[in-house]
Amino acid sequence: MKNFGKNLKIEPKKKGLSEKELFIDIINVFDECNQRTDDLEETYMMGISSYDEAFYLMIENLLYIHYGEWKTDIILWWVYDRFGPEGEIMPIELNDHDTNSKESVVVETAEQLWSFLKRIDKLESK
Repeated sequence: MKNFGKNLKIEPKKKGLSEKELFIDIINVFDECNQRTDDLEETYMMGISSYDEAFYLMIENLLYIHYGEWKTDIILWWVYDRFGPEGEIMPIELNDHDTNSKESVVVETAEQLWSFLKRIDKLESK
């Protein structure tokens, strides 16, 4: 452990970013890591998900602490399960219980995910 971190390069923390910008950055990196894991497993048959599992669990728990259960469930669905069997992006069904209406929303980007979560916040605060 003497040389631990010797070649580790730590980038300075991104200062001055809004919560939205940080969210988008974090979710994009999280999604890229998940895609990389999937690609390595599918293309090269490298089973690294057991290695990555602890990191994903840590990220999921931090999201849960900050955003709560239902938002974290939506975020994790977006990262892990938004693609259908043909590679298409699956819609999220938004149920407005006040108006008794349903709407299918396609969320393609982390920025759209942020906007979707904020939209639900507004519906809940009515």
